[in-house]
This record gives sequence, structure tokens and C-alpha cells, in this order.
Amino acid sequence: MGWNTLAIRREDPLLANLTEGDRLYFVHSFAGPLSGDTLASVNYGTELPAIVRRGNFLGVQFHPERSSTAGARVLRNFLSLPCS
Repeated sequence: MGWNTLAIRREDPLLANLTEGDRLYFVHSFAGPLSGDTLASVNYGTELPAIVRRGNFLGVQFHPERSSTAGARVLRNFLSLPCS
């Protein structure tokens, strides 16, 4: 829980203008496994998914609204994704 740095694992429009090492605010104490759907991860003693996407289903493990500039970028990117 708290601030941690992002590790980008693969490119996606949801990650536009985010960079390796951007800091985001994490509050949850649960996590799923890394998979082919993982766009970015975070290290808490082991790598955990921070951002996942499968088709038009997206999820984040952090609170974008509390994550300063990087969180605002994620929200802006989400709002600019095409509806399909």
C-alpha cells in the first residue's frame, strides 16, 4: 500500500504518455497473477499487475484519482479510447 513505481510491460493506448517509473498510489492488499493481459506491473517483493486489459475490459490496481499527474494521464487516456 502507498506510492510505488510503474513498470510498463507492453504498449497500449491506455498507457500513452506514461513512462517507466511513474509513481502511482496503491491502496488495495489483493492482487491477481501476471498474465498476457498485464500492461504494467508494480513490485511489492514480487511483480504484481498494476494495469490489465483484455479487449475492452480494463482494470487498475491503484487509485488514479489519487495518483497525481500519472493518474490523471490514465484517466484522460481511458476517456479517449474508442467505444466499441
